[in-house]
Amino acid sequence: MKRTAASEQRSAIRMPGAVRRMRWWAGALLALGCAGAAHAGTPELPDWVTQAAASAPLPAAWRDAKAVYLLEDTLLTVQPDGKAVERYRAVVKILRPQGRDAARPMVWFSKDEKLNSFHVWSIGPDGHHYTMKDSEYVEVGDESWGMLYVDYRAKVAAPPGADPGGVVAWEYEQDLPSYFSEDRWDFQHREPALHSVYEIDLPPGWHQYAVWARHASVQPTEVTPNHFRWEMSNIDGIDLTDVPLAPAWAALAGRMTVHFAADPLPEGDALWAKIGDWYYGLAAPRSESGTDIVSEARSIAGDGDFMAKLEKVADFMQQQIRYVGIEVGIGGWQPHPAEDVFRSRYGDCKDKATLTVAMLDAVGIRAAWVSLDDRRGVIDPSMPTLFGNHMIAAIEIPKGYEDPRLQAVVTTKSGTRYLIFDPTNPYVAIGQIPEYEQGSYAVLAAGADSQLIQLPILSPKADITERTAKFELTPDGTLKGDVAVIRNGARSDDWRGTLAMDSDKEQRQLIEKSLQQDFSSFTLGTEKAENIRDLYKPLELDYSVTAPVYAKSAGALLLVRPRVLGSVAEALDDKPRKYPISFDGVGTWTDDFDVKIPPGYTVDDLPDPVNVDVGFATYHSQVKAQGDTLHYQREYVLKKLTLAPGDYPTLHKLESAITTDENSDAVLKKQ
Repeated sequence: MKRTAASEQRSAIRMPGAVRRMRWWAGALLALGCAGAAHAGTPELPDWVTQAAASAPLPAAWRDAKAVYLLEDTLLTVQPDGKAVERYRAVVKILRPQGRDAARPMVWFSKDEKLNSFHVWSIGPDGHHYTMKDSEYVEVGDESWGMLYVDYRAKVAAPPGADPGGVVAWEYEQDLPSYFSEDRWDFQHREPALHSVYEIDLPPGWHQYAVWARHASVQPTEVTPNHFRWEMSNIDGIDLTDVPLAPAWAALAGRMTVHFAADPLPEGDALWAKIGDWYYGLAAPRSESGTDIVSEARSIAGDGDFMAKLEKVADFMQQQIRYVGIEVGIGGWQPHPAEDVFRSRYGDCKDKATLTVAMLDAVGIRAAWVSLDDRRGVIDPSMPTLFGNHMIAAIEIPKGYEDPRLQAVVTTKSGTRYLIFDPTNPYVAIGQIPEYEQGSYAVLAAGADSQLIQLPILSPKADITERTAKFELTPDGTLKGDVAVIRNGARSDDWRGTLAMDSDKEQRQLIEKSLQQDFSSFTLGTEKAENIRDLYKPLELDYSVTAPVYAKSAGALLLVRPRVLGSVAEALDDKPRKYPISFDGVGTWTDDFDVKIPPGYTVDDLPDPVNVDVGFATYHSQVKAQGDTLHYQREYVLKKLTLAPGDYPTLHKLESAITTDENSDAVLKKQ
């Protein structure tokens, strides 16, 4: 029920600088070690560092924290010409060895986000002061999946004295891109923060509008005319380590986005529409089609109806246009011209969305862009922002047109129906959308029809995993049989991707890994997969397996588990739940297993049927004895993507019933 790396066939549009500064480059940091060359002694530290380091005792509630932000301070200064310069400061105290990761300074920059200065200081646990030299910083590049070249780089520091009891501080100043008119205050971290400040200094007559997510709004103080300051203290951290079924961390963290402009700013839905229209103006000119695109699109689409044309264009986009990203400057946001993407046969998510728009336009179908974040819940409807990491397409459905394959449909405020399509994922058929996008909020960039939309959650019956098997049990407890697994819907993208890309050996290892959850020892026999790349047919996987000592002998009895393979149970903990519960996706799972019992044995006892309905899910199973065969049948239907923390006890009840059923034995008695 979990996604694997094989499904990560997508990438990011560029993230705003205020977000990037929170991305820690773990690999580079591990390679740095400690900067022993930093000069020790007692060089003078800035007052704001020493004052923060001398802060009052920390709240008792943070006694288990790994580190704490003593101070975080951001100042954004906007010039009359619109140019914005950001100065950022942080002071982190390390409390435990695991807290060192929070005290590794870094800053991202590019040609459009020029880095003006970067300074790092530290105070060792023994009180020694250190100031790092410019020559001691290491510069690393962006290593995002599928990116050939990105002009973003980061300066990274590994200061001395970064041990429990030590303090690390850093400050940088950089220009914001001229095309940004918003900034983010990410005041909540994995570690708690003692004091956090955000200021914006605007030219006379300019306007600011602050929106909040995951936190009640805080009113600013106007320090001087048009210079606003927000302050917060004692901000708890969000540590999701070992939290089962946790949402994306960024879907929980409190943050503020401030929009600024010389003209009055719209609010709410009007601001979402403005953001969508801004992106439409950036992307639409890039979708203009030349004769090559028009000719190819018409040749591919043919003369079929709306859905027939979509399937053919979608297949071309998913299978013929490789994912390769090249981003320089505003190219992190603006797609390459569709002509270039078509000619070179590669592009990133926004490039693929743009070529999709161009090709569909060539055959008379209108489409637009959809900006989202593939981590469900990160985009908050109450917080209009450019923030997101992915771009897909919305295809206008003709009025009155119906087709049962059109499942991922959104209806806008104007009544227009759009089919949501992700051309970046090559293993999810058009008509559906990947499970990690379902239920997310997104910005439809469609000119006058631009607006915030919520992507659909498909029916559990649209995503079905069916397992059937016939086994024979021998008197010594050995189990032999043939298994067939059929996967329908978007959830099959993991397996399709793995089976399509891996070698025969790796494919067998994938099946063996899944069987290790059910058998202490086994031998995988023949195996085959069908319809791996035919997205409009179910993915079929067939294999044979032999498991010695599957049944346990107890004198004249044999104990056998009717639920032979395939677990749907989730591992939970007994801690009080304070965060929402998040599932990968809704769906239906069915099992139908026959186990032929050995000659000379009869059924002595069977597990009781299980019937649980908790509203957001149902689970039904039963075991029957039919002649010389045990027949196990069950169905699990998960209907909701997210649950409130208060639903955790109910989820425990469900998972307890599932776990008991999955591990129950039938008893066979020797005659």
